[in-house]
This record gives sequence, structure tokens and C-alpha cells, in this order.
Amino acid sequence: MTSKSKSKSKSAAGSARKKAKAKKTLSLVFSLLVLILALAWYFGGKPLVEIGAEGFTLVQTEEPLAAHIPEIIRGEYPPEVEYDQEVLRQAQEPQVHTQEPQVHTQEPQAHSQESQAHSQGGVPEPVEGQTVRGITGSNPALDQGHAENDPLFLGNPSDALADTELESNYLMVKPQYTLSYNAATLGPNWVAWHLGQENIGEADRSDDFRPDSELPQSWYAVKKADYQYNKYGFDRGHVCPSADRTASKEDNSMTFLMTNMVPQTPDNNRVIWMHFESFERELVAAGKEVYIIAGPYGTGGTSPKGTFDNIPINLKSGETLYMNVPAYTWKVLIALPEGSGDLDRIDTSVTAIAINVPNQTGMQKNGDWEQFICSINDIEAMTGYDFFELLPDNIEEALENAVYER
Repeated sequence: MTSKSKSKSKSAAGSARKKAKAKKTLSLVFSLLVLILALAWYFGGKPLVEIGAEGFTLVQTEEPLAAHIPEIIRGEYPPEVEYDQEVLRQAQEPQVHTQEPQVHTQEPQAHSQESQAHSQGGVPEPVEGQTVRGITGSNPALDQGHAENDPLFLGNPSDALADTELESNYLMVKPQYTLSYNAATLGPNWVAWHLGQENIGEADRSDDFRPDSELPQSWYAVKKADYQYNKYGFDRGHVCPSADRTASKEDNSMTFLMTNMVPQTPDNNRVIWMHFESFERELVAAGKEVYIIAGPYGTGGTSPKGTFDNIPINLKSGETLYMNVPAYTWKVLIALPEGSGDLDRIDTSVTAIAINVPNQTGMQKNGDWEQFICSINDIEAMTGYDFFELLPDNIEEALENAVYER
């Protein structure tokens, strides 16, 4: 072989080695990039993309571990959750002032729509083995003392109190809304708020879903990841809407507390419920102010994943809690021209509306929220609550018997 041929051979061999080395380096870089992205995904809360009414949203399916790395290294995370067993036991017992939803102790199983939530609006027929009881009377003393435009200015629907002995009817007052919390269902019985032009502004949607730190310390505070969307398919459905509180960043952020959420099927949350929320803001844009109360009812809702009575929450201690999935979500409201002296200005000419929406997939196929209109009295009979109790009896009766026609 000539020296020229040897030189060419060496050059070719060197070129091949360089290519092999470059290929190996590229493969290593790619592998490291995949590993970095996988670690970022894992420690960042295992985010997934959800498509909702407001477009694409990056949703963490678990609590991010990145903020807890020091605790993980020290062996202090996840923390041991101490849930007061006596509170849990008492919360699951029947209460005089609240709903009594079923709290199951087994893993929920998907089953047919026919066996659970109804497909029609209005007041549901009683379901065998399921009772939902509210108040049997009312205590006017618990309705008094609220300023005009306060959510409870017209009355306290279930006579809720900020008393930890009322685990299933615990009153929580926030600047943006007021609610009755149920430690047995791990969600609100009802949320009340006043909506006026002063509540509407330019604040962006915060999307900072988080536990409510104002719950009693011995009670479990539901986290964003507890909804397990990929397994059960229910949205974290706002009761007081994000878009009703856009006057400030803080106001909007407060609507993302988990005590203001109920498991809603996407067809309810993103279609029927959202459209009715938009209608409420249309009333405000037309010069009205609105007193609104809304909440869940019953047990057994249907999502694209199936029909479930509850969503289990497994604690590190080995205990399992159960977040109730409602069969319905209801809302009642009174809208009157914006002004002052509301109690004196509310008469039979103001707008009164009630809706009761099945928490089911596909309910929007036969129309929008109008198909689920009922009377306020229907919702009272269903829940046992007493709405707008401080109105004069004749006006209250007329408004609550009326069925709204758009």
C-alpha cells in the first residue's frame, strides 16, 4: 500500500471516529435532556395540559415537590397528616342544620348513569338509601346584623355558625364571599356572595388553587391534587366564580381556595354553569346588583371517566377520607336595580331565578341553563335551607314561588 493510500485510510478512520464520538455525545446530551425534563415534570407536580372554557391550562396533578426538597432530604416530607378522628366521626353523623350526604368507606366504582344522577332539571326524586337534610326551621337571630351588600344581608340559609362543634355547618366569612363548610363531605354546603359593578375589574385569573388555611387545624384541608382529574374526571368547579371577583388580584385569588370548589363534570362546569355565570354578569352590566347563593346537592356525579359517589383521599397515616361528588349543583339569586336601601327596594318586580343542574355529562345537548330553571321554593324543599328570610313574608313568598322566564 502506498503512503498516499495509507494517509487516506487514516483520514477516513479518523473521520469515522469523530462521527462516532459526535453521535455518542449527541445521544448523551439527548438522554440528559430527557432526564432533566422528566425530573422537572416529577418535581413540578406532574403537570398535564387541560382544555377548558378559557383555553389551554397547565395543571399540576400533584403537589409540587420542588419546594420541599430540603424537607425531603431531612426525611420530613411528606408530613404526617393528623386528622382529628373525633371530628371525622361527628362530622359523619346526621346534623340538624345541614345536608347529610353519603360518605362511603369503599373505593368508588364506575357505574351506569341510569343508576345514579338524574338527567332532568328541577327537584330530584328521593334516592333510596340517600338522605339530604337541611334545617327544619330557622333562627332569625342568626340572620341579623349583616350590612347591606354583605352576602348574608338577606339571611343565613342554614343558620351556620363559626363553631367547630358544627363540623357539617361551619360558617366561614371572607371579604369576597361567605360559606357554610361541611367537614364530612370535604366541601361547601353553600357559598353566598353579592355581585355589583364594584366587583368587576381588570385582574387576571390567578389559577392559584390551594388549601384553605382558615379551616380549623384539626380538619383536613383539601388540596388541588386531591381531585385526581386524570382518574375521576371532575373539574375543580368554582361556586363563587373567578370572573365575579376581578376588582383586584387578591379578590380573584381568594376564589381559588378549595373550600370554594365542588367536583363538577366538565359539561356542567364549562358549559351550563359557566353560561349562567356569564348571564349574572350581564345583569350587572345592565345596571343591576345581585345577591347569589349556590351549592351542591346529593351524591353521585358523572364525568367522562364514569359515575362516582366520591373521590378518595389517601393520607400517609393509612386513613382514607372521601370527598363527596354531588348529583346536582344549584343556584338561587335576586337581582335588583343598583342602589342603596336594598331591603326597602326589593319587591315582587325584582328578578328572582333558581336553577338545579344535574352533575352529568351531556346535559347541555338539549339546551342551555334555561332548561334547568325551577323555583327558589323547589331548592328550599330539596335542601331544607331558608333563603332570603329577612324579606317581608309576602314578598319572599311571591319571589320564591315564581319560575323565571327569560
